[in-house]
Amino acid sequence: MSAPTEEPLAAHAVMNTDDVDEARHVVTEVYVPHELDSLGGRPLDARLNSVASDRLTLGYLVYGAHASLDLPPLEHCYHVNLTLSGRTEVTRRRGRERAITEGGRSGAVLLPTEDSTVTWTPEATQFAMKFPRGPLEEHLGGLLGHPIHDALDFDVSMDLTSGHGAALMSAVRFLQTELDRPGGIAAAPLARAQLETYVLTALLHGVGHQYTNELLAPRTEDRPTVVRRALEFIEAHAAEPFSIPQLARRMGVSTRTLQVTFARHVGMTPSEYVRDVRLARVHADLVAADPADRSVSELAAAWGFLHQGRFSEQYRAKYGRLPSQTLRS
Repeated sequence: MSAPTEEPLAAHAVMNTDDVDEARHVVTEVYVPHELDSLGGRPLDARLNSVASDRLTLGYLVYGAHASLDLPPLEHCYHVNLTLSGRTEVTRRRGRERAITEGGRSGAVLLPTEDSTVTWTPEATQFAMKFPRGPLEEHLGGLLGHPIHDALDFDVSMDLTSGHGAALMSAVRFLQTELDRPGGIAAAPLARAQLETYVLTALLHGVGHQYTNELLAPRTEDRPTVVRRALEFIEAHAAEPFSIPQLARRMGVSTRTLQVTFARHVGMTPSEYVRDVRLARVHADLVAADPADRSVSELAAAWGFLHQGRFSEQYRAKYGRLPSQTLRS
């Protein structure tokens, strides 16, 4: 078997098989664990081309047969299927939510907190995308001006033919085209990061969730001066040791006032915000570091994380992977 050269991401092929077990293994490695069953009729003709970064995995996936995937809760990521041809059916929450996606018209979202089942027709092809929770939720927090603590409860499906849904498809198509183009955006890391960030924005606007109304609403309330000054100080001095009472004294308010004001206008405590800023700085250092020269413990300690076990748990909860995995990637 050979994949047609005109397939999206053809230069990034990772699977071409008629074996169900091999297809299950490869798709698990690229995306998430699942069970795969061929539902009879024509044999499997499974192909996957994919490109991954810390922000997202973009893949072109085909099974070429009637197939069914059963997925437990994804835990550390969201999965988005943009159906390009054929038809798929998605159910979530043990069948209580259901969507039919049709080629070029609709897509579906699988959640980190819920089980899902996806069935494919033989003609179905998809952009299959994985979005780690940390970068996506952090990006939404940046757009809203406060951190996100709970998993996003995306609608099960989206319309790709108009409005924000069409913008999402356009953004993904542009990213795919640039990744396929020799000398394109894949060779320009900063430009690629900006385009991938735009895809995150397009997803957050293109599929409904519990923050949609807030995301689309005009901003009417400015943060108090004490909060703005505290945020600026934390951003500028995150590598320095300081306590929250010390921060409050520097801002000229009581510790209680700082905590209450943060909770109201930032959505978290000052200590939680400091931790998130420092996690983001460690993440950036891990991405840029050479594993032959730097260690996870060294980079974590530079930002005040001295308990390696607790740091690894906090990092994985935010970014969906262990810090050692980021350092090696």
